[in-house]
Amino acid sequence: MATPPKGSGKPPKPAANPPTLSPAAAPPRIPTPDPTPPAARPATRPPAIGAVRPAAPTEGARLDALLVEMEAQDYFQILKVQKGASPAEIKRAFYKGSRAYHPDRYYQLPDQALKDKINLVYKRMTEAYFVLRDDAKRTRYVAEIEGPDRAQKLRFTEASETETKIAAKKQAEEEIGTTPKGRQFYAAGIAEIEAQRWSAAERSLKMAVTYEPSNPRYKEKLAEAQQKIYEEMKQKGEAFKIK
Repeated sequence: MATPPKGSGKPPKPAANPPTLSPAAAPPRIPTPDPTPPAARPATRPPAIGAVRPAAPTEGARLDALLVEMEAQDYFQILKVQKGASPAEIKRAFYKGSRAYHPDRYYQLPDQALKDKINLVYKRMTEAYFVLRDDAKRTRYVAEIEGPDRAQKLRFTEASETETKIAAKKQAEEEIGTTPKGRQFYAAGIAEIEAQRWSAAERSLKMAVTYEPSNPRYKEKLAEAQQKIYEEMKQKGEAFKIK
C-alpha cells in the first residue's frame, strides 16, 4: 500500500489493476517428471502388425528342403552338370558341391539329427559321382532315367549295381564263352574272320557253337562267316556264267 503523503488527511487511491503478462512472457511450464523407472519404459514404439520380418529358416529346415529337392533330381541335376559332361567336369562339380557338406567338417557338431542330414546330403552327392564317373554305370543310368520308370530309377541302389554286374558278366560270357573249348574255337574263328578266311572261320565257329549252342555271340559270328561264303560263291558263279 502507498504511504500517504505527509500533511494530507485523505486516504490514498487504490492502485490501478496490474497489467497481465502475455502468453509469450509467461514463465515456462516445468514438466512433471514420469515416476516410471527408465528400465520399465519401452525404448521405442512397437512395430505395426505385419511389419515384423519373418525369422530366417534354421539350418535344419534348410537341409530338409535341400533333401526333398534332391529326392526328385537325377544325378546330373544333383551335381549340376550336363549329360554330356566330361569326367573332369563331373569331378570338379562333385568337389565344388560336396565341399560344404563333408562329414569331417561337422564331427564335433553336438546336434546328431543335424549331422545325419548333412551326411545324407554328402552321400547323395558321392553316390552321383560314383555312378557318373563310371562309363558303364553312367550309360545304363542314362538309359534308365530316360525311360518310363524314371522316378523309380533315380537312385543307383545296391540291387541295381548287382544287376549291372550280372549283365556285364553275361555280356563277357557271350563275348568269350563259358567253356574252355568254346572259347578256344571262338577265338580261332574270330582270327579267321579278321584274315577273311571265311571257310576256316565257319569250321571253327561251328565247333564253338557245338560246345555252347545257346551262346548268341557264337551264332552271330557263324552266320556272318556263312554269309561271306555265300557272297563269294555267288560272285564266282556270276564270273563263270556264259554271256
